[in-house]
Amino acid sequence: MSRGSMCAELLRVLQQFMSDTAARLVLRGTLEPLRLSLESVGAAELPRVIEALEPATRHFVDPSRRPQLAAQLRTLTAPASGAPSYAAPASAPIPTPAPMPMVSLKGPAAPQTPTRPTTYLVRNESDASHARLAARALCETLGGRGFECQKVATAVSELARNQIAYAGGGTIQLAPEQTPKRLLRVRAEDQGRGIPDLERVLSGTYRSKTGMGLGLLGVKRLADRFDVRTGPTGTQVEFEVWL
Repeated sequence: MSRGSMCAELLRVLQQFMSDTAARLVLRGTLEPLRLSLESVGAAELPRVIEALEPATRHFVDPSRRPQLAAQLRTLTAPASGAPSYAAPASAPIPTPAPMPMVSLKGPAAPQTPTRPTTYLVRNESDASHARLAARALCETLGGRGFECQKVATAVSELARNQIAYAGGGTIQLAPEQTPKRLLRVRAEDQGRGIPDLERVLSGTYRSKTGMGLGLLGVKRLADRFDVRTGPTGTQVEFEVWL
């Protein structure tokens, strides 16, 4: 199996347990701290990618389905009939990735941190991508680590995706704070018809064929603080990720 096709198989498995957007972001966020790309994952790298993927997916997958996801990921390292295993030889130690550098907010070399909220209009996939990238960049500027920034980017992407699919669009506001706690607050608003069965969605007992409930529940699991209000005139979702 080629290097590119290995990542395609990983993505295929993830998409069975979460939305396509979340699957792609989780995979990229897992590869980044391992210093790997979608094109560079080969047989030797596959075991440690799968090892890192399992905890990274816990925010998106129902606890009852996590063992099934783990089992399917591990089957990718099992040899097919007459084919070599993708697992690295037992005698070869798996290299430990170098730690991601922290962004210092002290000293003259530190970048200027935005202090005012910024609002992004979301009407199409291009707008959603722009809001996601802006959220990740702001998180990095605030000093967020790789996984924290990935959480923010994933949550913003899920909210923007829901706005487009169910409300014809909306707005995403990014509001950084430094005191008393360093955090990024995100507020998503739309003027749609509201979310039916909200309590079931947030409890994890609701399963939408379109994936809306799973996306909103994923945002709740990613956030350090989460609040949602919905009704016939629109929906407001606000969450914080502490950095």
